[in-house]
Amino acid sequence: MIFAAGVICSFLVYLVIGTLVGRRVKNQSDYYVAGRSAPTILVSGTLVASFLSTVAFMGEVGFAYDGYAVLMLILTPLNASGYVIGVLLFGRYLRRSEVLTVPEFFGKRFDSRALQAVAGGTVLVGIGAYLVAVTQGMSLLVSDLMGINFGIALLVVWVAYTAFTLISGSPGVLINDTIMFFIFMVAGVLGMLYLIGEAGGPSAMVSELVGLEGKQGILSPHGVVTGPNAAYGSPAEAVLWAVTLGIVWATIVAVSPWQSSRYLMAKNEHVSVRSGFVAMICVLFLYIFLMLGGATINVFNPDISPSETAFIWAAKNVLPVWLGVIVVTGIVAAGLSSAAAFLALIGFSAAHDIAPNFLRTERDERTALRFSRAVMLALGLVVLAVTYFSPPAVFTIGYFAATLFAASWGPVAVLCIYNERITARGAIAGMVAGFLTVLVLQGLVEFAGVVLPIWADPVVLGFAASFLGIFVGSLGQRQNEAGLEFRQSILTVPTEDTEPGKVTRTGRFALVTAALSGLLILTLFIFYFLPLSQTLTAGT
Repeated sequence: MIFAAGVICSFLVYLVIGTLVGRRVKNQSDYYVAGRSAPTILVSGTLVASFLSTVAFMGEVGFAYDGYAVLMLILTPLNASGYVIGVLLFGRYLRRSEVLTVPEFFGKRFDSRALQAVAGGTVLVGIGAYLVAVTQGMSLLVSDLMGINFGIALLVVWVAYTAFTLISGSPGVLINDTIMFFIFMVAGVLGMLYLIGEAGGPSAMVSELVGLEGKQGILSPHGVVTGPNAAYGSPAEAVLWAVTLGIVWATIVAVSPWQSSRYLMAKNEHVSVRSGFVAMICVLFLYIFLMLGGATINVFNPDISPSETAFIWAAKNVLPVWLGVIVVTGIVAAGLSSAAAFLALIGFSAAHDIAPNFLRTERDERTALRFSRAVMLALGLVVLAVTYFSPPAVFTIGYFAATLFAASWGPVAVLCIYNERITARGAIAGMVAGFLTVLVLQGLVEFAGVVLPIWADPVVLGFAASFLGIFVGSLGQRQNEAGLEFRQSILTVPTEDTEPGKVTRTGRFALVTAALSGLLILTLFIFYFLPLSQTLTAGT
């Protein structure tokens, strides 16, 4: 019961914060992008919080528990590099544009309302599906903690994140995201450290896992590749999957709307860049403990089913009560933060990017705010219904929905800044081709049992389709002058961002990040490489 009390109290805190912050929302700039005044700590917090969700703390920890912890640690550095690559190649230009949504950025770049609507449509479908997965994960957790049926738990969860998002918009999401960020960072690191310590320390943990029956290879780079439950047929296939998906997720982190839109809230361009560095190092640090800790849960119980509940089982059965409450609250916080961000994004896109194509009437600020909230509530009700009737598939739906943006947005986002020859028709063709290719092929793989070779991964084919669509769609078309002028305007560094003091401080963030990366390598050496080498040497 104490776990349920902790979760309910956290819900109430977030709701109170959202209500208080909502009183300060006066216009669309406040509601959509928090008045473009967020400092580094808030932007960093919301970047990590909107990225991590129940998919990470339940799905990916479960994946580590199943035998693929080190494989996930191969994927993670590629994945997290998307923060720095993304803000340098795309995010800082997005911040300069001073738009309200990322689809609006594409629309202005090509002076095309049609492209803005198409991009908004992909947000509705892709992020709407991701929101279903996150809501599903939280509802299953709350149902288990409170001993209530799934339907009631779903309603509790939905009201919790919908209420404060609806009232406060981006400012509430920004502040609550940062609070949740600190909670689940503490939960993830302390919880997993305790598990490793309770298992006897790194050496004892590694020794136990190396000899674990039924999961041979659990600590190898490729993970479990033998036995009936092996996810991959060979070490090469497993590593190729990790590298491929790592690159895909780097693209998602770099340009996806729930990540890149966070830069629109930054106080200035330097805040955007610094936040990218902070977010990258935080994700790397957390994942070392999440993955190794997820594997360690096997020492206490190797037969948890479904594996997505492994961390929750450990919180309730291994961790001391006080730490278990923090862990469970942290997992719920991770889900809530992503759900709030996703709901805000689909609401903003529907109201700002899609609806104006059908409703041409001009609105004053107050009317526009009411309309945005009404649209967000309507979409939230749709998500509530879909989640209730969908079968549980947190990990599958989450990955499926996220990868849609790698192929559909990645090529367009980069080329629209660095290539002036791409046209509006080409951008639309590329975005639609990439989106549909992944939607169809990944859907067949995940839900129809179709098996494709590694080289024909749906996202890889989606990238190819997107580039082809851009090239073919741009043939015979002239670039729009208004779009080219907009592109030129965002290539110019704002005067206030050239101040030597700001440049020096941003450089220090880069240097500190490099130093901390070395510390992370040392941490991995102490908790994994050294104990594993000692165990294998002793075994021979």
